Amino acid sequence: MVDTSVPEPGTSPDAEADSIAAFAEGLRDLRTAAGNPTLAAMSDRTGISKSVISVALTGRVLPTENTVLKLVDDLGGDLKEWRARRNALDPKHAGNLGVGDAGAEQSGGARRFSTAQTILIAAGAAAVAALASGLIVGSVSAAAPAEPGSGRHLSEAANGIDPMLTACRDDAVIAASEARLDNKVHVQLMYSNDCMAVWGRVTRYDNQTEGNTMTMRVWPLDDPQSDRAQSRTDIGLQSLYTPMLIEPDTAARVCGQATVTVDGKTENLGPEMCI
Repeated sequence: MVDTSVPEPGTSPDAEADSIAAFAEGLRDLRTAAGNPTLAAMSDRTGISKSVISVALTGRVLPTENTVLKLVDDLGGDLKEWRARRNALDPKHAGNLGVGDAGAEQSGGARRFSTAQTILIAAGAAAVAALASGLIVGSVSAAAPAEPGSGRHLSEAANGIDPMLTACRDDAVIAASEARLDNKVHVQLMYSNDCMAVWGRVTRYDNQTEGNTMTMRVWPLDDPQSDRAQSRTDIGLQSLYTPMLIEPDTAARVCGQATVTVDGKTENLGPEMCI
């Protein structure tokens, strides 16, 4: 018989050694003990998509509390114990904020990046981009707000909205940036703390813009086929960015991936990047 129990919080000698991979293994054991139901059957009973369940069972990322509780309830596990174990792995529940930091987080709402992290991310990404090409930094400044009195209307932040038409651009930082295709193309994920919005950007420096396309897509890692996923394809551009994806859960991860064409042939720009 498979032992699917999880230790009482704070009593297990292995508590400090727990990990997302071990957590996922425990979920797989729980599934086995429940008769190894199919993903389709679990999805029908819980209302969670098969892709989200698959991600939770592989250990690639810590599933949300809602996902864990639904799966554990369906598989006959102890909700209290699994919630405690899941939250012990979640930095949001680590309980290591100082009093001042905790007050700031509570007064300003949950944020994916703290103010200090935002500054470090922006400075680090800008430095890397500047070493590769001054045009990367220049393209960020192009997203500055319109001059007062210009009459330009700013849209509300929402899924599918052009981020450059919103105030989200004002605090946007480069949350992830990688050079691909022998440093001829840069793929980036932009993030706005204030809007809780992510969008992708791909910029090429291969002098191959004419007649060639660029495509980028961003999606929630837990649900790659989500209706919230955003993508854009265009031709003849040096730089392209996607519509924004709103992710209110600061623990959830968002991923992006891009392709370009060169002389009509599609070039995959490598593995997805996630924040």
